[in-house]
Amino acid sequence: MADNRCDFCDRYEMLPFNCKYCGGVFCSSHRLPEYHNCPGLKAMKQGNWKPPAQARKPQPGNQRRKKLRLPRVRLPGQGFYAYGIIALCVIMFILQFILPPALTNALVLSGPPQAEGPLSTIVYILTHAWTTITYMFLHANIMHIFFNMLMLFFFGPLLERQIGSVRFLGLYLGSGVLAGLVQVLIFPGAVIGASAAVFGVMGALAMLMPDLRIYLYFVPMKIIYAVILFAVLDLLLIPSGDQVAHAAHLVGLAAGLAYGYLIKKNKGTVQAYYRV
Repeated sequence: MADNRCDFCDRYEMLPFNCKYCGGVFCSSHRLPEYHNCPGLKAMKQGNWKPPAQARKPQPGNQRRKKLRLPRVRLPGQGFYAYGIIALCVIMFILQFILPPALTNALVLSGPPQAEGPLSTIVYILTHAWTTITYMFLHANIMHIFFNMLMLFFFGPLLERQIGSVRFLGLYLGSGVLAGLVQVLIFPGAVIGASAAVFGVMGALAMLMPDLRIYLYFVPMKIIYAVILFAVLDLLLIPSGDQVAHAAHLVGLAAGLAYGYLIKKNKGTVQAYYRV
């Protein structure tokens, strides 16, 4: 059996793809030149591309490992964590209509009933630490969960395949926790929803793949421009009092951008065209 492993992520592929620009072998996730940062495509754009002398062909596993002897430093995800989060959010949304209100309220992130300043809020949250996680899996209504999960469905698996499942989960939960804490400390009140965590995912993806093209309300644009647009809107709407956690959105987005920047320093920019 041939060891058909992707040159970009080292994942085994039953039917690998050969890139006509660089001659490499890639999996279905990285078959396009834009997805594996193809040097041949870059050379073609610069006008000095030459066809590869010989494309690499899949070789028996033992033979290839003897030739390369490279450690596997990448642990790409398959999108399972992102899909798992979506499933958990849907399940929790259904349970919100079944469980007693007192139990559901115990999962909501909030400050004390009578806040006496940031210190009392911090103490209250420390005694209800689980709510910094559970609030992300609750939603106010069907439209709230629909748009959050729609964004996570398109952006989550794509980011998870780029940075790995563990990093993806850490980013999702970390940005959500940080955003929720800032929101409650600045604007006392209850907070629910995955929006901040989803914005963290979008921010990291915009940093890693700034040229990623998406459709925002049927308007094509680069994801980095969409992120800037969302940030400006949230910033302007903070004083509106519309019961939306705009500050949490901004913090989640900032956390995602920062995390994406740290990964980008070690990994490099990945450019792609992806329709949402």
